[in-house]
Amino acid sequence: MQINKTDFDIILNTPVFRGAAESLVRRIVSADDCIEKSFKKGDTVYDRFDFMHSLGVILEGSIRVTKDNADGKPMLMSTLYRGSIFGAAALFNDAREYATRLTALTACRIAFFPQRLVWRTVLREPEIAENYIRYLSERILFLNRKIYYLTAGTAEQRLANFASENLSTDIASPLPMSMTLLAAALNTSRASLYRALDTLTQSGAIEKNGKLFRISDPDVLKEYTL
Repeated sequence: MQINKTDFDIILNTPVFRGAAESLVRRIVSADDCIEKSFKKGDTVYDRFDFMHSLGVILEGSIRVTKDNADGKPMLMSTLYRGSIFGAAALFNDAREYATRLTALTACRIAFFPQRLVWRTVLREPEIAENYIRYLSERILFLNRKIYYLTAGTAEQRLANFASENLSTDIASPLPMSMTLLAAALNTSRASLYRALDTLTQSGAIEKNGKLFRISDPDVLKEYTL
């Protein structure tokens, strides 16, 4: 895959490749089986029966991740931005169904690293293998925390966890759902949700401008998600 410096730097700073030699990462990206694909706003990137056994790195744009609940209604799981990785759950298994649906919120460009390329890389490069194992461990920890926040965490913890997965530090954007739906998704009351939002904005973790929000201080926000 041919790649410019901006895109290369994005890939170089992902959890899987961070700290690896630039020459090594450039060789991996230049492999014939590493490809780039573009998607228009509203396009389905991955769906239940339409996905690839590949790691995806978002080079440009944003993606919404949803999962159908027992009633068949989509539940928001997270929002992915430039530099985010997805696809690890389908990389090294033979499952015929993907766990979530990924939809392009904006026009997107994505670099895909197929299973065979990742497998060759982790076999030959211990540093990247270690990075990949660490990345998977962090995802397990994140999922465990998410279960806790939805069952026993405070309203501030639940909202902070949601914000860390769905808001950007760069671009202010509206919340992906109404406050009523968000309160239901976080298993809390609207009153508690508004109080939690006031707490996070007053602490400087989140910046609110009308109906637009962004993460203003990731370190402060992280204190609420620990």
